[in-house]
Amino acid sequence: MEIRRQAGNGWLELIIEGRLDGSWADSLDAELAETVRAGHHRLRLDLTGVRFISSAGIGVLVKSYNQLSAIKGRLVIGAASSQVRTVLEITRLHDLLMPVTGDTAPETLTQGATLVREGLVVQVFDLSPTAQLTCRWSADDNETVLCKESLFSVGVGAFGEERDACRERYGEFVAVAGAAAYLPADGSETADYLMGSDARPVELHARRHLTCEGGFAHLARFEPMPPRTTVTLSEVAAACLQVTRGNAAGVVAIAEASGLVGAALRQAPAMIGDGDFFAFPDVRTRLTFTAERAFARSLALIVGVVQRAGGPISATEVRPLDPDGGFEGHFHAAAFPYRAFKKGRIDLGEAVHALFDTGGLQGILHLLHDDRAIAGVGQSELTRGVCWIGRIGGQR
Repeated sequence: MEIRRQAGNGWLELIIEGRLDGSWADSLDAELAETVRAGHHRLRLDLTGVRFISSAGIGVLVKSYNQLSAIKGRLVIGAASSQVRTVLEITRLHDLLMPVTGDTAPETLTQGATLVREGLVVQVFDLSPTAQLTCRWSADDNETVLCKESLFSVGVGAFGEERDACRERYGEFVAVAGAAAYLPADGSETADYLMGSDARPVELHARRHLTCEGGFAHLARFEPMPPRTTVTLSEVAAACLQVTRGNAAGVVAIAEASGLVGAALRQAPAMIGDGDFFAFPDVRTRLTFTAERAFARSLALIVGVVQRAGGPISATEVRPLDPDGGFEGHFHAAAFPYRAFKKGRIDLGEAVHALFDTGGLQGILHLLHDDRAIAGVGQSELTRGVCWIGRIGGQR
């Protein structure tokens, strides 16, 4: 089987020749999956060169059709051999995959403003331009975070009814849009999550947390400018801050990750008593650092804040994001298996719940800039994604 690509008029056309049977179905499945992963969500297939198609081949076409439909994309067969047409008619899929309406016009999306910044292209959509976020941070071991849909939070905490028992499991957590996930520091190395609503919010006992509540002013989609294929977390965060035209911003992002860099607790802080948690060399047994970029080719839910150096958020809650130290931030990421998500405007709650509903939470990291002179692996790198951005207008 041979597959050629040809772009035009808002579609990517795949010209397929040969036999589409059980021997080649997996190859086509992989090609379609990689094409969608590359950002092409409107596919037109030319099957005039396909001499034979089996149920295995039909299964791949229907699978891709359903996946693209779920993210408001399209897959159509623009042309087909007589043998393919016969099979489509027998399986009653002809009208589905070869629509008689000839709907081949690209979907029209509301266009936002375009921002180009240091090899990064950002398309910005206004959500509620006057909306602001109120940011609060606390190191009070007796706090309970109610994970309402109107807030997002990162920190160290745990699920559970009894706070004393939770202290032994405290680990990195992330909460957004009514969903919360954390990585227990009890040796299990298995992330857990709960989903709630404003009527019944998830309760999370926190040792320390940074929480923002309010509305997002903008939605932004980003991708690298060729020839670059990835952008760093600090570049995306700085672009988000530029969009708000403020000194500090809250950001929630869903992004395709080339690899994430950070750390996670291996031992709950409460388990070492009054000693210095970060004392060397014991800190090596209490924290796990990524020796190389982790969760490659995953879909990351990234939550946190960014500010210009010396901004309004306490220095105890943020760390430098870039080599120059011009931007500071505090971000946690939950990693999931890759799945495509639709283009244009996206509802935050719908997108977050879709991630957790499909399962497969792989882990949670406190994202860091590893700037060690020799062994450092740098920053998290992202391929493309979408951000919800809010200007931080108050602290308490």
